[in-house]
Amino acid sequence: MNDNKTHIEKTAAESKSIGFDYQYYFFLWKVLMLQPNESVGLEVKDDVHTDLRNNHQMLYQLKHTIKKNTVGNPINLTTSDLDMWKTFSNWSKVISDKNDSRETIQAQLSFIQKTSFVLASNKSSNKSNKVVGIINELQSGSKNKNDVISYFQSLCSNTTNIELKDYINDVINLDEEVIEHFLLNTFFHLDDSDILTKCEQAIKSKMVPQNKIDQAFTTIDSKLRKDNFIQVKNGLKIEITFDEFYRKYRGYFDIYRNNTLVVQEYKGLLPDKLENQIFIKQLMEIGYVEKTDIEYISRLTLFKLKLLNNIENWKREGEITDLELKTLKDNAYNLWDSEFRLQHVGHYSDEQYNSKGIEVLKTMLKHSLKLTGQEFDVDMSNGKFYALSDEPIIGWRKDWEKHK
Repeated sequence: MNDNKTHIEKTAAESKSIGFDYQYYFFLWKVLMLQPNESVGLEVKDDVHTDLRNNHQMLYQLKHTIKKNTVGNPINLTTSDLDMWKTFSNWSKVISDKNDSRETIQAQLSFIQKTSFVLASNKSSNKSNKVVGIINELQSGSKNKNDVISYFQSLCSNTTNIELKDYINDVINLDEEVIEHFLLNTFFHLDDSDILTKCEQAIKSKMVPQNKIDQAFTTIDSKLRKDNFIQVKNGLKIEITFDEFYRKYRGYFDIYRNNTLVVQEYKGLLPDKLENQIFIKQLMEIGYVEKTDIEYISRLTLFKLKLLNNIENWKREGEITDLELKTLKDNAYNLWDSEFRLQHVGHYSDEQYNSKGIEVLKTMLKHSLKLTGQEFDVDMSNGKFYALSDEPIIGWRKDWEKHK
């Protein structure tokens, strides 16, 4: 592994931010898995915690690494892993916290009895980690507390790493019975490198169709991040109960569980030289927009692109058929054709043709179009007429076909 990194590279935000993101998405996963009478917190009792319905709490310490082994996987959780031992040290201090009324051994045991301690990491599990191995043996009954404490003391004596010594001492300085019960309730959640998939599977378990999981994930993720920001801004802790999550977020799941076409806002780039679009040229020709009105031209362009982008997404995901698209197009065309013929009966001056074009446009923009029986909002309906006049299949003046 190349360690010849510049100082900027060593302090770059990416390696730090991914740890925060991992913590947040672990929190999101736990929120999505909430059951009645449960709650989840972010950086309240631990990195993440859950309060279960049986008055039991789960404390999660989350450790993420970007370091890879020779085959490209996250590095192993080793016997002397500082992240692991720092976690044990933190938990030891929580267990024996005098400021939380846990000075006595009995108070510490009572706390442990209702608590599970989980180290969650994307680091790889491996059989050579003797600490994980001996804790598992303690839990299975093949080792006792004296075996474990003796091994920890030996590990502490044989290391030259002062930081590691301090972490181990924080554990072995606890009462022996406390150490035993603490480790009996300590678990490892390793090889967790795909927390996003866990979130997606949790959303799927809410009966959200496969082709809408990504959209549901994006919406719920965005809403929860916003709510968290507001909580912190108001000086409140980030904790959410099942009832609160149900009340605030159930509507979003309902949207994605039914057959409604979910409309996404267009967030892409606008084309260069907006005034060169055929539908804009037609609108300028009848005097509806001016070439200098870039803000309004941009808005109308967004209507068109929003319509086209959503149709492309729905078609790609199999939510609409070619026949349904043809019906939408035919309906829009027929509405235009009837109004266009009525307005252009007879002969008029050039200026009057512009007025007639405005009348045709005005009538079209009042129509609400439907796709699969679902009525479009105004911007989507307008966007369809703008898209047709951009091809161009329709127009506003009697001589609109010159734009073909």
